[in-house]
Amino acid sequence: MRATALVLVTILMIGLAGVPAFSQSPPHLQAKQALALVETSAGTGSGFAVGPNLVATACHVIKGATAIRVHFWATKMQANGRQVMCNEQYDIAFIATTVPDGTSVLQFMAAKPAQGEQVWVWGYPLGTTIALEPSVAIGIVSATETAGGFIALDISGAPGNSGGPVVNADGKVIGILVGAWSAGAQGSTGFKYAASGITAGTLLADIGSQPTAQQNGEARPAETSIRPGEGVGSVRLGMTPTQVQEAVGLPPSARNPNGWHGWETRKLAVYFSQGKALIIYTEDAAFATSEGIRLGSTDVDLVKAYGTPVCSSLLSFEGRAHLAWVYRGMFVFLSGTPRQISGAAVFPAGAADALCR
Repeated sequence: MRATALVLVTILMIGLAGVPAFSQSPPHLQAKQALALVETSAGTGSGFAVGPNLVATACHVIKGATAIRVHFWATKMQANGRQVMCNEQYDIAFIATTVPDGTSVLQFMAAKPAQGEQVWVWGYPLGTTIALEPSVAIGIVSATETAGGFIALDISGAPGNSGGPVVNADGKVIGILVGAWSAGAQGSTGFKYAASGITAGTLLADIGSQPTAQQNGEARPAETSIRPGEGVGSVRLGMTPTQVQEAVGLPPSARNPNGWHGWETRKLAVYFSQGKALIIYTEDAAFATSEGIRLGSTDVDLVKAYGTPVCSSLLSFEGRAHLAWVYRGMFVFLSGTPRQISGAAVFPAGAADALCR
């Protein structure tokens, strides 16, 4: 037996020695692991970790925000944040938050990039409308000598990209994307501009000792489950408006007198009856049931997962009639050909029969 074991060990050692190492992503692509979606009650922007308790972004992303929520891509964790610096002159800001283990930390370049140098911009253009992960665009440095000390870039971008890092081939941050140049009546020039990485590094040093994690609250996993008859993510049926706001981490962006509270950046709406959450509605493609049903799933997927619905009906929502399939504890809106889920709602399981009358 001992001889057999030695032979096996020898074979494994020889065999494993010949296995090539998996290739690593180049540094400019590894920067993705530092990315964060910065969410406020006013909208979303991009950011990136620059320390164990600090995230960099653009000042206009968080200026005036009463609440900040930071969603880290690498760990799928989220944490509350607070502004520790918002420099309007250079449009640079830093957020104190708990950066989870497993999130990369990026460094600012101490020198100007070269004109014509290839660079990459990471961020969340249009929030999560385009993609559920950070997007990357490639371009070049057009100019470094500009009014205001910004860096001109020939690169694509969209609202929501603001605050994202502009990195070079070494993965170092040469700037923070902050806006686009306009050519007046002729429209956009296609050029973007970034706050200088040198300036950002200087401002970061001015902050001094970094905020402690205890000041920011603990980072926790982002809850993305749809649980029929129970809840959506961290929001549960029966919660009060205050409890829902605490669970979301942000105040609602809209309320209507009919009882609906909405969080536009979360694509979430909650209907309250007698001060309790009665319906929780989502249009966020990141959310899914334990059977994998989510936005974009088809009617065939639904039947495979849950069988025939209790009923199908036209339900009025946002002033329009929608085709809905009603299950116990959940109904979904279907549209298109083939029919796909465009929205999902959770409600008390015992109310299915009432909806189907």
